[in-house]
Amino acid sequence: MKILVYRWDIYPYDDIIQTLKEQGHLVDVLAFPISNHIKDRAFEKALRKKLNTHYDLVFSVNYYAVIGITCNSFGIPYASWTCDSPLLSLQHSSVFFPQNYIFLFDYKEYTTLRQKGVPNIYYLPLAGMRLGSGFEAKEDILYQYDISFVGTLYEKNRYEEMCRCLPDYLCGYMDAALEAQRNVSGGCLFPEMLNDDILTALSQYAKVCNGTSSLEELRMHFATAVLSYKSAADTRIEALNLLARNHSVHLFSTSHSGLLNSVHTHDTADYHTEMPDIFHHSKINLNFTIPNIENGIPLRCFDVLASGGFLLTDYREELCRQFENGKDLVIFDSITDLINKADYYLSHPKERLQIARSGQKKVQHLHQYKTRLEKILHTIFPAG
Repeated sequence: MKILVYRWDIYPYDDIIQTLKEQGHLVDVLAFPISNHIKDRAFEKALRKKLNTHYDLVFSVNYYAVIGITCNSFGIPYASWTCDSPLLSLQHSSVFFPQNYIFLFDYKEYTTLRQKGVPNIYYLPLAGMRLGSGFEAKEDILYQYDISFVGTLYEKNRYEEMCRCLPDYLCGYMDAALEAQRNVSGGCLFPEMLNDDILTALSQYAKVCNGTSSLEELRMHFATAVLSYKSAADTRIEALNLLARNHSVHLFSTSHSGLLNSVHTHDTADYHTEMPDIFHHSKINLNFTIPNIENGIPLRCFDVLASGGFLLTDYREELCRQFENGKDLVIFDSITDLINKADYYLSHPKERLQIARSGQKKVQHLHQYKTRLEKILHTIFPAG
């Protein structure tokens, strides 16, 4: 099969491309920036030029309406596998085209689109990273870090900038929404709290680029790009600072560390050459799921487990469907619970190592790219 992969730099496409090649497919790559996910003449021209040479399938991580529209005009199947949620592009009518096959990692977003009648919509969790031949999970692990977090702090969110432009009563409402979310373990309250009256008021001060500025688009924009990012920033900074009072905590990130106290900061880690070692050689690896991912498992979780690392993560219902809490990983339901469990597992190395090994085996057996991509292709080409 000849497959065209649209590649953007943020996601680790190498694992997908290499797996497809190992499965015997011819893979070509289009790396062309998309400036507008719905209508982008420059990108559409580049894509049409590629499709004129004939492909059996176009594939991308995350859904792009401009790709779906173009593939539909050529009669070529388009498969997208999401890693972000929610996606504004999934609100476009092209999701109903019969040539578009959409695989969603967030179970909540999957059920929402299924209820809307989108025909080719499927739930598909993400997968664990492919480890290079030089990576070796040793029995006698030399731990370099007590507690590690690989990821952004989201400290450059738009919340403070937004509040400078909004009247006091709207900023007060946003503060109340953030406080309510703080007390929720799993899920996201922001879409429900941004009712039509609040959104109508916000619409006087904000406009969603590349969209129609409808109330639904404003709801999605403020719930994700503003409130969820601010909530994630507050949680991550507070948790790391509290943990660092009694433990050696390491952050690997491009984020500014000025808001952290006693946390050891490092440059961001290379996904394939450095990250697996960090995960494997940390006694505890943290995961904080951004609130707008309501019921999806972030890629970080799969990658920590694939590397043989011990994972301490916040709660999502889907985590408990794919893994066993206390056996494959450990879930915390508040910052206080996080601190208590970090204390416990740092002082119980045998139990911690047993959980890490169980989680790694679970990913190796059930959550590999080979399995995921086979499901995508068999769904689209059942007789293939």
